[in-house]
Amino acid sequence: MFPTPALPFIPQRPPMVMVDNLLSCDPITVRTDFRIPTDCIFLRDELLSESGLMENIAQTCAARIGWLNQDKPVRIGVIGSINHFEVFRRPAADEVLQTTVTVANEVFEAIIVHAEIRQEEEMIAQCDMKVFVIGN
Repeated sequence: MFPTPALPFIPQRPPMVMVDNLLSCDPITVRTDFRIPTDCIFLRDELLSESGLMENIAQTCAARIGWLNQDKPVRIGVIGSINHFEVFRRPAADEVLQTTVTVANEVFEAIIVHAEIRQEEEMIAQCDMKVFVIGN
């Protein structure tokens, strides 16, 4: 079952895809991986930009929603807020990131999560994010 390609569970399509595989998923926690391609649109000065890191987290959230609702069309979400965003290092192309998102609270269509991005054991970035699910 895992890992499984994330693309069927997210609304984004290339060149905006920022997750490769769903590594695990349950109602509270989701994990994805992502090998940063050399032609990634979020590369800046040959390193993944802060906005690329945020998009990776948002798409990990989207993968969770898609996985938990496989019997429905893929839903679109929008970032409502980002708090406590810390970047410890901007990763380079060809590095593989592992992103873990843990749901702290979910009320109706609003989901508040804590997210961590790692490259192997090294913490790359972390934040709290609020995502609103819209449509369908």
